[in-house]
Amino acid sequence: MFATIPFVTRPGLAKARGQPVVLARQMLLVRASNARWREMFERADIMSEGRVREEAQGRVWYGSTSLILPAPAADIAFFAAVAERDVHVRIRAVRAAHREAGSRAPGRLGRLSCEVRITADPRGVRIDVDVQATLIERRAVSRPAP
Repeated sequence: MFATIPFVTRPGLAKARGQPVVLARQMLLVRASNARWREMFERADIMSEGRVREEAQGRVWYGSTSLILPAPAADIAFFAAVAERDVHVRIRAVRAAHREAGSRAPGRLGRLSCEVRITADPRGVRIDVDVQATLIERRAVSRPAP
């Protein structure tokens, strides 16, 4: 006797297709002004928070920094789209978040891991940076008396 399957929930087998030799797509390339982005970051509204958690590998800092870069209302969506694709804007945001976390953490920060989200906000371009870093702490070392 052969077993039969009354209901098939997946598609059946299909032959794989070969990939084309060349794939092409059109892209809009832009070059942003570093000086203009610097001005926007200098005027940014920055809010930051965070705390330390005890974990198996030691104490870890978890924090979040939100930056709102002022922009003309008509250009907010465009600036947000450019910022999302510009690595220099992302680096500048990560550096700002690192400074903020470093000023709030109870010790030196180790290697920083972060996630960056960029969106349009009614007040400007909003950049949220979530950071995670182990704390570098000096352990008490007892030295022998001379």
